[in-house]
Amino acid sequence: MKKNILLLCLIGLMTSCEVLDQKPESNFTPTNFYKNADDAKAAVSAVYDPLNNANLYSQVMWILQDQATDDAEWGNGRSTANQPKNDLDKYTFTPATNTFQAIWSTVYSAINRANAVITRLPAVPMDEALKGRYIAEAKFMRGFYYFTLVRLFGGVPIMTTETTSLNDLSVARASVDEVYTLIIQDFTEAETVLPANYTGADRGRATKGAATAYLAKVYLTRQDWAKAAAKAKEVIDSGQYDLWANFAEAFLIANKNGKEAVFEMQALSGGFGEGSWMQGYMRPNFDRVNGVAGFGDDPATENLYKAYRDDDKRRNVTLRLYSATSTPAAPASVLFPCYVYKYLDPAATGNADGGNNYPIIRYPDVLLMYAEALNELGANNAEAYATINRIRNRAGLPNLTPNLTQAQFRDSVLLERRLELAFEGHRWYDLARTKRLISAMKAQNPAIAVAEHHYLFPIPQTERDVNPKLEQNPGY
Repeated sequence: MKKNILLLCLIGLMTSCEVLDQKPESNFTPTNFYKNADDAKAAVSAVYDPLNNANLYSQVMWILQDQATDDAEWGNGRSTANQPKNDLDKYTFTPATNTFQAIWSTVYSAINRANAVITRLPAVPMDEALKGRYIAEAKFMRGFYYFTLVRLFGGVPIMTTETTSLNDLSVARASVDEVYTLIIQDFTEAETVLPANYTGADRGRATKGAATAYLAKVYLTRQDWAKAAAKAKEVIDSGQYDLWANFAEAFLIANKNGKEAVFEMQALSGGFGEGSWMQGYMRPNFDRVNGVAGFGDDPATENLYKAYRDDDKRRNVTLRLYSATSTPAAPASVLFPCYVYKYLDPAATGNADGGNNYPIIRYPDVLLMYAEALNELGANNAEAYATINRIRNRAGLPNLTPNLTQAQFRDSVLLERRLELAFEGHRWYDLARTKRLISAMKAQNPAIAVAEHHYLFPIPQTERDVNPKLEQNPGY
């Protein structure tokens, strides 16, 4: 397994597809790579590529971030169709569950690609400003990948140099604080170099605003409320982002990389192999688009559906509740036929052919982080109310009740995050960082075997088999 993971790391730099430009590149070898600006561009694009890899955001990450929450419940007639998803949903997973190995190996392969760019690009003869930007993009992505790992697994091995051999791969876990130190350093250094925006084929690359927004999210996760508020405010004051007038506009394919997009997984339909899986996997298997049935993954819970008010404009954009008399009709075996609808691509010709970008961080997330941080700094903050009310008013809801206690406002902003950002990969992180995972899961389904140790996922057993220095998280 150790050799297989290293091979993935090495091959990833030599054969890549330009996920941002959508232009296949030639095969490279170690002797002719990193010779010019084109090689540098291909190497940086390879750092982004795992975002649309079947083992990361395109499939596994959103499965984990949804199935392991009260927003989605595996079942509805398919409870035995995919055991790892069922185990995530019911909290019966173990260190041997392959979801964790898929995430671990894919993310570390991506980190190795970033490390190679950071190490090798300084020697490449090319425009110095562009070189600096490429290195900053690699640092942003390395920070992003480590932020993913530390939130899921806790302290993890830190690798900041390129892995080029099978020697010395047994690395112990760093502390959580050490991992966050690297993450903050990477995002901060990226923030100072990255441009505010891009044009043309470069749209979708990491920007200064994305780095600042992720610093806000890091500080929010660490409960450093003052820094979280300050960084969120920098994004707001940058003038680079705004809300669409209607919630539905944020998910139109025509609006990809638009004014709400802080950082998105890029997708391209048309059979290039870089399409989004979201619309095909989340659409139910009794609903066909262009003759292609969905897989019915991530069926939404009744708990989530009922969390929306009937007059909330976001509900019917985010979710579709089918019935026995709808077109198409839901079969009687599906107990609550409610599925994610916000990623539908009516032109897709296959389940992996959606043209929808996946919104990894969207401007409303920044606004809600700002409101949350302000509230934690002091109850009844007028700016916190004004910020959350921007989100509510667009959804057709009235202003939040004034003069709430700090705890009541905290509950309100977390509910708003759930409704606004449903199925965008935030719910598990929000439940974990606020220590509400157990209560939320039990409220959704009392039979779910969630416990205190589930605030972290297990270190993959296959990794511990080959690296004796990897200690397992408590409870596993």
